[in-house]
Amino acid sequence: MNPTVLIASFVVLVASVNTFTLRQQKMVSIFALECMAETGIGAESIVKLRDGDLSANDRTAKCFMKCFFEKENFIDAKGHLQLEAIATALEKDYERARIDEMLEKCGVQKEDACETAFHAYECYHDHYQNL
Repeated sequence: MNPTVLIASFVVLVASVNTFTLRQQKMVSIFALECMAETGIGAESIVKLRDGDLSANDRTAKCFMKCFFEKENFIDAKGHLQLEAIATALEKDYERARIDEMLEKCGVQKEDACETAFHAYECYHDHYQNL
């Protein structure tokens, strides 16, 4: 499958919460391409993540999510989630009380930044994406 098509599809994966502007969508695509190059994630894994199949949870997929979170400023260089930045990104779609609930449940620091980012994405996907 063509990586460009996958990146366009990845926009749907990451932008499912927000109604992104065209500029934001372009940045998501750029970030995804950069993170693909940095982590070496395969097309199949991106398709799985995009489709909500979180069985694509190997180290490469987890570090892809960390890379993406870093570029979106959702996680810092030390691997700490930036909860206020995440909350700001979600404010268009959720009430603040709901955001705070999600961040409390999903904003858990794990043993490293890759695990932390993937857990946050997985938790959001499992519990909040369809609200």
